Amino acid sequence: MNSPLSQHFLGTQTTLSTTQRGRDSGYAQWPPVVERVDNLGYIEVRDQPFYSHDIGRSSELGGRIYYLNGDTMCNDAGIASNSYQLVLDRKRATEARYLSIDKEGFVQPLIDKDEEEIHYLSLPENKTKRVAFWCFGGIVEISPGLGWVWYQKYFIDHSDNSHDLVGVGLARISQDKHAYGIAGQLSSARMPGLMFRINEPLFGSFCTLVDGDMVYLWGQKDSDIFLARVPKANCQHRHMYQYWNGSAYISQITEAAPILRDFQHGQVFQSDLFGPHLWMFIGCTRWADSQVMIGMSCRLEGPWDMHPIHLATGIRDPVNYRYCIYPHPWATNMAKGKLLVTWCDHWPGGVIAAKIRFATVGTTHWAHIPLSGYSDRVVCTALSKTSEACRDNGLTLDELMNPRRLSVRGIDQQGVELAVNMIRDSLAIARKEETADQHAASEESSQASLGERLIRKIIKHACG
Repeated sequence: MNSPLSQHFLGTQTTLSTTQRGRDSGYAQWPPVVERVDNLGYIEVRDQPFYSHDIGRSSELGGRIYYLNGDTMCNDAGIASNSYQLVLDRKRATEARYLSIDKEGFVQPLIDKDEEEIHYLSLPENKTKRVAFWCFGGIVEISPGLGWVWYQKYFIDHSDNSHDLVGVGLARISQDKHAYGIAGQLSSARMPGLMFRINEPLFGSFCTLVDGDMVYLWGQKDSDIFLARVPKANCQHRHMYQYWNGSAYISQITEAAPILRDFQHGQVFQSDLFGPHLWMFIGCTRWADSQVMIGMSCRLEGPWDMHPIHLATGIRDPVNYRYCIYPHPWATNMAKGKLLVTWCDHWPGGVIAAKIRFATVGTTHWAHIPLSGYSDRVVCTALSKTSEACRDNGLTLDELMNPRRLSVRGIDQQGVELAVNMIRDSLAIARKEETADQHAASEESSQASLGERLIRKIIKHACG
């Protein structure tokens, strides 16, 4: 199949001013074209020690932004299996502070060991082991200052560097505004047992988000990624979870069907970067190739159109691959085609931030069809005929007017040309049908601007 969006109509800016729609430029082009990437360095705070760590997945809770980290190397103080940092200013996304460092320099983990795990690790035969809790999926906020996080639990043996995955646990996260005298301190309460075990998709540990009253959770099993959902008021109740089987959400986890394959880390989020009301994905594959991957879909369940857009580079570790690639839409103005992305390099490195700028374009096919010679009556008739033609060709009028939605539907170059010709043909037929009396002819030029405004108004409504 050819490229789903053709340069034929992406190369021309629409006459519908995007500034009038609250944007500084047009929507970003799809498939994406990266104009430039500015590496911003590591996420750190100058008056705190630099601790090598990974993940760097950001979440919002109680109006504040936090980075959730994995293994945090606290120099001589030891290894914290996870940590978090508070972003001090949304305009300075690379500055984030640890809120709980003890006098020896050890960072207090967000998710910590329980009594049973402490006892297990105290046994002589386990002196080379530790337990780790890694929060790749981020925090979902269910009410102001209160959320949930699904974490992967591992037993790690440093004698042979083995990593034994146990499953996915769940912890409630709350914001303690006055703990340690610092606003924004987080605390956690782990739910008993595990939510999902290693013979099941590890829901919640790949990606999570809230949409309406539901929490959506992505989870890996082998090379496949599955999708589940649960009412946000019932996250702790396993029997309330439903699983996507390819056509509907069902209660049987064994019948879940994969929606993605071969991705290691990433995040799904809603954005108008490439068009109104679309879902985006930023992440990386399982292949340790350091590629920043981007995807787009009209629906959380897919299908997803995926593309590599940038080769991530390291700073302190320029040799090994980069991983834990995540977007941070809160940190940049996507109306200008910009998006902040982070990735990790290996020890002694950390989380690296980069600002990606995408090429922007117009918003609709109508930009290529001059309307100045058509009256309101012609335009309205053409719109009606175009709608009929859409139904005959299995499209909706909204898809026809929005090239981003055509792209997600997989419409190729031939389909794109068909869509544009449908509009042109409808206009031509409507003009022929117009009563050719002198009065209509004399009014046509004066009404042309009204007709153009009308169709622009319709397009604006259709595009959200």
